[in-house]
Amino acid sequence: MSESPARLAVLFGPRRGTAREVRERLLVGRVPEADLQLLDEKVSREHCVFERKPSGFELRDLGSRNGTWVNGERLTAPRVLQVNDSIGVGETVLVWEADVEALLARDGDSTLIMSKGPLGLTTAAAAPGEDAWARAGKLLLESAIASSGDEAAKKLALAMAEGLGAEAVLICRRNAEGEWQPWLAQPPGATVTAHATLAELAVRQQRAVSVEHHQRHALRDEQTTSLTSAPAFVMCAPLVGDAQGGAVFAVRRSTFDSRELALATALAQAASPSLKVEPAVAAPRASELALIAESASMKALVASAQRVAPAGSTVLLTGESGSGKEMLARFIHQHSKRVRGPFIALNCGALPRELAESELFGHERGAFTGATQTHPGVFERAQGGTLFLDEVGELLPELQVKLLRVLEERLVWRLGARVPTTIDVRLVAATNRELELDVKEKKFRADLFWRLNVVRLTLEPLRSRRDDLAPLTRSLIARHARSLGRATSDISAEAMKALERCDWPGNVRQLSNAIERALVLKAGDGPIDLSDLPPELLGGPAAAAEDHGAPRTLAERIAQVEREQILLAMQRARGVKAQAATELGISRPTLDRKLEEYDIDWVADR
Repeated sequence: MSESPARLAVLFGPRRGTAREVRERLLVGRVPEADLQLLDEKVSREHCVFERKPSGFELRDLGSRNGTWVNGERLTAPRVLQVNDSIGVGETVLVWEADVEALLARDGDSTLIMSKGPLGLTTAAAAPGEDAWARAGKLLLESAIASSGDEAAKKLALAMAEGLGAEAVLICRRNAEGEWQPWLAQPPGATVTAHATLAELAVRQQRAVSVEHHQRHALRDEQTTSLTSAPAFVMCAPLVGDAQGGAVFAVRRSTFDSRELALATALAQAASPSLKVEPAVAAPRASELALIAESASMKALVASAQRVAPAGSTVLLTGESGSGKEMLARFIHQHSKRVRGPFIALNCGALPRELAESELFGHERGAFTGATQTHPGVFERAQGGTLFLDEVGELLPELQVKLLRVLEERLVWRLGARVPTTIDVRLVAATNRELELDVKEKKFRADLFWRLNVVRLTLEPLRSRRDDLAPLTRSLIARHARSLGRATSDISAEAMKALERCDWPGNVRQLSNAIERALVLKAGDGPIDLSDLPPELLGGPAAAAEDHGAPRTLAERIAQVEREQILLAMQRARGVKAQAATELGISRPTLDRKLEEYDIDWVADR
């Protein structure tokens, strides 16, 4: 991250529950008379204005040279602001918030800012008193008997603050890609800026080290939050004795001496077992998940997926519906460093409009009518693992904006939340749409497309990789036979030739359904034969009728469907006629009559 401090200004409306007078108009620009003066060459003298209207607070651009931007779009007409709207004015970013308390809570997340640079390791000054270290020791004992890792981390942070007289303590863990992520801070909301190499050095040498490094501080008034930088010293101690799982940072204005560093090392290592920090090493590969790859295109795809998996980059999977995109996403997860974490899949096209935002980002209790308890979204449920967003091209435009923000900031705001949640998730998205065309037609955001399109893998349709058909068919037979309790594990040569003649518009999903149907309806446990396959796979109804006795008339087709449904119901009921009759919505005598009419001898068949 850059050494130069970022500039941040945050505007707010009325404080809820108070009678404080509210500013009706706020001018932003370079002129001294501006209510919010921004000394920036990219900001016009009178750049934009916020005005209170009956409908809410309205933002209007005043003909500025570089424009006013809201959520990444240039403002061309007055706009009523919504909570969390991001406003760009020159080099300054403003975030609209209607509640002062919520505004201040924005700076409440523990933050670790890592930067590269030479280490000027320090020694020095006065050690804290014995009483401070005695209190630290007591807190360490409490950490050892804590009921959870989070509670133990809190006690360790307090012990470090007591023993070292630190202004801020931050405990961090590595994610699956080996990056340092904040875990817990003391006091809550602490921000620590440090060289990335400081943590690496502490872990490599297995002792606490210290460096002089300017720290960033947030200064707030009723209109702005600005970031400043001040001299300070940062100490880092490794948490796990022989692994690279975590570290604890402490910040204060005076230097750390050798005695303090030694005591900090002992304190951190003594607390490590109770924190349950695991080393960030690659987990064993899951051998049960394998992609069928006999065709040249699939071999190339699998090789690409194996190279991409450990990297942690966002992946976009494209291909026709049913071509196996979710299976490929699971393969990437299983071959990644996140294999120990969860794999969460969500079909964006199946999300009800009114529940879509809650399912993606979660909600707090009481956020809306019916929200009786807190609900984490899929990003939080996938923490430390992989999130698979299928049919991402079907996302509503307003959700596309919020998804982009999450991917860029790595923060999730639950509905009704006052503070965001930091996420550590690897995203794999999939679509069967031509997203480039959707971008041109303004159906999909261009900035989100480029954020998703980091690594792109395309699955060819099944009809284009005929070499995969036979091994894929046998793999599906084995899988469905196990789940259905059938002994069948093969397919006849005639049936296989019939499958090879199909175009498979439904791809692997259609093949899987055809195999499952054949196993459910076939008599006996021999190989799947031509007569077991669905008629539509045998050249259509006419050809099937001519060659294989398939029904020609409407009555014959209805009878065939009825017979199949009765067989399916009997299969699910495991031969219990009363249960099958209930499922079919007919009486037991009617079921007996149908079994006789269609010459179904269940005992003989099964």
